[in-house]
Amino acid sequence: MDVSRAVRDPGQSYPFEAAAEIEPMIVLDDPVRFTNVRLKGHLVGTGGGVRLSASVEADVQSRCALCLEPVEEHLAAEIDALFAREPDPDDPDQYRLEGYQIETDDVAREALLLELPMRFLCSADCKGLCPVCGANRNKVPCTCQEGGERQNPFSALSKLLTEDEEV
Repeated sequence: MDVSRAVRDPGQSYPFEAAAEIEPMIVLDDPVRFTNVRLKGHLVGTGGGVRLSASVEADVQSRCALCLEPVEEHLAAEIDALFAREPDPDDPDQYRLEGYQIETDDVAREALLLELPMRFLCSADCKGLCPVCGANRNKVPCTCQEGGERQNPFSALSKLLTEDEEV
């Protein structure tokens, strides 16, 4: 994004709207893809750089943590970042100003990553996958665990211990 007017007029605020491109990524072993990333806000020249204050919105696609079905949510975040010719490496909110251009993709990505939910769910009452047969219990009835002892994935560990051994 061209910020030449803000650099030349320190203290003056310039409104802007921009789109950003964020590459698909893996976050906590889940695929995450951002689409329709839009920034809207103001640029203010600071003398030695440019301050960007904006809101960013995007659609995010991932998969349900329980049934692995595709999930899409809308996210919004606020950005307050400083672009400087020589950014402070100890300040995570400072980015490099190259000539009269700034790159908003990294700023948008970092703000949106902080807004991701701890886990994506297709619905609040998702039944997930059957741990025995792997069927999606939201789509098909599963009788694997009816009438019998429910299988615990850690039951094999209990066989390793006897009452005489200390843990």
